Amino acid sequence: MKETLYRIEDALLSRGVVNKEQLDKAKEVQKTERIGLEDAIVKLGYSSYQEIIQCLSAQYDLPVIDLDKTNILPEVIKSLPLQIAKKYQILPVSKDNSVLTIAVSSPPALEFLDNLRFMLNADIKCVLAIPENIKKAINKYYELEQPKSIDTLLKELTSRRIHVSEAEIERIGETHAEEREVEDEGPIIQLVTLIINKAIAFRASDIHVEPLHNRLRVRYRVDGVCQEADVLPKRLQDAIISRLKILANIDISEKRRPQDGRIGVKHAGKELDIRVSCLPSIYGESVVMRLLEKSAVMMNLKYLGFYENDYKRFHSIINRPNGILLITGPTGSGKTTTLYAAINELNKSDTKIITAEDPVEYTIPGVNQSEISEKIGFGFPLVLRTMLRQDPNIIMVGEIRDAETAETAIAAALTGHLVLSTLHTNDAPSAITRLIDMGIKPFLIATSLQGVMAQRLVRVICPNCKEPVKYTPEQLINMGFEIEVLKDFTFYKGKGCRNCNNVEYFGRIGIYELLDMNETIREMTYRMASAEEIRKAARAAGMTTLKEDGLRKAKDGKTTLDEVFRVTGIED
Repeated sequence: MKETLYRIEDALLSRGVVNKEQLDKAKEVQKTERIGLEDAIVKLGYSSYQEIIQCLSAQYDLPVIDLDKTNILPEVIKSLPLQIAKKYQILPVSKDNSVLTIAVSSPPALEFLDNLRFMLNADIKCVLAIPENIKKAINKYYELEQPKSIDTLLKELTSRRIHVSEAEIERIGETHAEEREVEDEGPIIQLVTLIINKAIAFRASDIHVEPLHNRLRVRYRVDGVCQEADVLPKRLQDAIISRLKILANIDISEKRRPQDGRIGVKHAGKELDIRVSCLPSIYGESVVMRLLEKSAVMMNLKYLGFYENDYKRFHSIINRPNGILLITGPTGSGKTTTLYAAINELNKSDTKIITAEDPVEYTIPGVNQSEISEKIGFGFPLVLRTMLRQDPNIIMVGEIRDAETAETAIAAALTGHLVLSTLHTNDAPSAITRLIDMGIKPFLIATSLQGVMAQRLVRVICPNCKEPVKYTPEQLINMGFEIEVLKDFTFYKGKGCRNCNNVEYFGRIGIYELLDMNETIREMTYRMASAEEIRKAARAAGMTTLKEDGLRKAKDGKTTLDEVFRVTGIED
């Protein structure tokens, strides 16, 4: 495969998909994580599979096929054994006499094609397709064995109970076997596994296992919104929660105190880190699991949803030699993703970057990442002070929670470091007043702060079922939009389809409010002006509010007006 690899490298460089520095970094990731070069490039956020496919198509004159819109005949599928399709991630798409057309994600090596011709006794023609689409199509057309459904497993589970095995009791530290009974082990294990796999398939960020009065409810948070997935019998509650606690290495005998743990899962060749939180409630223990891919795709700034003006301003701020940039917003608003994208942009061989995180959500090659532990006194202030003795150029602090952390971050910024961090405020101007309320001296804020960006995440309309929609004047008024401004625009919504599980949306995109500190705002900070005064000055200087940015994306057909209103509400 080396021959092809070098050809692909040349193609990507010559057509500007990546530069030499990015290619070298991608090759490092490719080597350490044993993935394809294209996968490494996408993982680092340098390009997308679609862009790479188009580049290779133009370079090697290979057509591109959309497998989602292609119907493949059963006799064509039979021409290529499943083992080969799965091993090499290739798919037969058509057959004309002795010519078999296969979908590949990159031009295969000549040796591989020769072997395939010999094995299948057919001439081989290649077309390009996105890797994920090839994988989906293999599962679809080869009708791979599907796991048991939750309904099937529930039928298998009878009311028969057995005691926990002595070996398991020893492992989890139980002392009285007679005090703990669980359902039949096999189906319960399968049921828990299925719940997790189903969540991954639905692109869920969180799994909520919630005990209610007469049932156990399972919900998935998909694109920031909770969706009810399954309702399980109350009698299975203890068994399911015990199984989850065992997987997370949590004491199953303790039901009165909150507990946290982790589960390591491998799914489709990817490693997932599942953070587990148990909270006692009146009907039993509530369990929430956050799904994190250990080596998740590092987003590129240009893919986050910035418009050109905001992108240039943000890029300018993070490339300043010192000062503080704050990302604000509520939990789940994408602050960490934006920080990682910024770090990925700044991560160069001549720059030392150190992070303090709680916890480390994703690993970044070439970056020194530290995880805080309040239990041993290794909190943000101590980590931050220690960082300054490590000779960094850039420091990332997961969150400024208190005055001590804020003061240390400001001290770092004033001594020639660029500091990136997050703060919980509703909008950008409020970050300044929040720091003052913490007890930070206004002149220190005015001197060190370079910019504040508030953000939210809005759901993207599913491209497969997108259609125009009309809003009545009453609807627009109720959502706080001006009728005259919007009357000439066509808006869209999803009608629900298989691709989006009938929720009308697929994926999320950011909306942003970027406050770039200027002399006027610094002077207002020094004299402790209100957040509203700062907001007016920032808007006069060109700041776009969250709602205005959301409206722009609705006008462009990326999201709906309803979604913008859901996330931003009515602005004052």
